Amino acid sequence: MAAQVVVVTGASGGIGRAVATAFGARGAHVALLARGQNGLTGAARDVRAGGGTALPIPIDVADQAQVFAAADRVESELGPIDIWVNVAFTSVFAPFEKIHPDEYRRVTDVSYLGYVYGTMAALQKM
Repeated sequence: MAAQVVVVTGASGGIGRAVATAFGARGAHVALLARGQNGLTGAARDVRAGGGTALPIPIDVADQAQVFAAADRVESELGPIDIWVNVAFTSVFAPFEKIHPDEYRRVTDVSYLGYVYGTMAALQKM
């Protein structure tokens, strides 16, 4: 059986990295999508250490064009996508009156629109 091709957004840390590492341990080909290069490098190392194939792709999930381009790259380099896991998010921790509207916008763009763009890309490919 061929290895599964898995895309994980937010793969550079936290739950996203844990999910990517778990798929790597199953021998999957894992595309790691996130902004932080250091986290992507570490996540790729974790996936490979578990026996998987890693394809780190630095993107901002709040940018629809980047998400769609990443999906194209995944299929070009790893093959047809079997699983897409949206985990990317961001947040702001401060009293309400101290949070600037641009900070709320960023949370919405990453945590909501990032899921929308990821789901749209996945549905087009799957």
